[in-house]
Formats: sequence, structure tokens, C-alpha cells
Amino acid sequence: MKRTNGFTTIELIVVIALFAILAGIAIPGFSRWLPNYRLRAAARDMFSNFQHAKLTAVKRHQTCVISFDQDIGTTTYDYVVYVDTGNNLELDAGDEVLTSVLFSERYKAVSFDTTKGGGDGIDDSIINNDDGNPTIGFLSNGFSIDNGGNPASGSVYLTNPNGREREVAVSAAGNITIIE
Repeated sequence: MKRTNGFTTIELIVVIALFAILAGIAIPGFSRWLPNYRLRAAARDMFSNFQHAKLTAVKRHQTCVISFDQDIGTTTYDYVVYVDTGNNLELDAGDEVLTSVLFSERYKAVSFDTTKGGGDGIDDSIINNDDGNPTIGFLSNGFSIDNGGNPASGSVYLTNPNGREREVAVSAAGNITIIE
């Protein structure tokens, strides 16, 4: 009997069936894992942007601000990081926008946890600027301030459809942490 190189149809069917079984086992786990990954990524990104604001303020000797629910043009961003040249904790025409984040674009299914804070996922201790946006700024010494120029601290709460939560907290001394 002469044997040729290659696979038989039976061998191919068996391999395809094994892949289908493995995929059937892996896909449900992956679908639970992905939203949790996105939540962790969103919290790390927010932490990094807070750190970037603080370090930019120190480096440039200018106030740097994180403003939530900030309008730029026709888009309302979840948060915006900018250099505040007017020192008024408001996004003005001359201010340099460093980062603008929309969770719906970067982190699908991640949102502010509306069961915490003032119902918007942002601590009431992070007070609104004169434009009505919850805002926290960093001074050139790295300390955080609120709209009245007072030391500021507070937390932002994020959640996903799996009910997982992450908290990004800022202390009055400008320390930033992620709390799981």
C-alpha cells in the first residue's frame, strides 16, 4: 500500500472538532475577562493622566487641571486634562489640552459608578468650577487644589457591567492611588 504525505479528511475533521470544543470552553471565560481588563485599563489610564497633570504642573510651573464632563466643541468628554494658563480651573481658549478621554471610545462598557459620589461617580469633595464641571487642579508644587484655591482631595469611581469597581483617589497632598 502506497502512503502519500498529508492529512486525511478524518484527521482534519478531528482537529477542527477539537478546536471547536476548545473555543466553546474559552469564549465564555474571555467574554467575562474582557470587561474587567477594560476597567483596570481605564483606571490605570486615569491614574496616569492624573500623574501627568501633576508632573506637568511641576515641570512647567503652571496649574494643570483635570475637569470631568468637559465640553470641547460639540463633544462632552468624560474628562479632560489641560494646562490652565488663566489659573481659574476653567478650560479657556488659550489653555493647552493635554488629554481628552471618552470611555465609550477607549474603554467600551466602562463608566462612572453612579451609585457613588454625588450620583455621577465623582466625590462631592471634588467641587465644580464656575462652568459647573467637577474639577481638580495641581499647583507647581504638586499639591491639589479646588476651585476656591483650597487643598482638594476626592475620588472618582469607575465600574463595568460585571459589577467590578475601581476607585482613583487624590489626596490634598497630591498623592494619587488606585483602590480596588
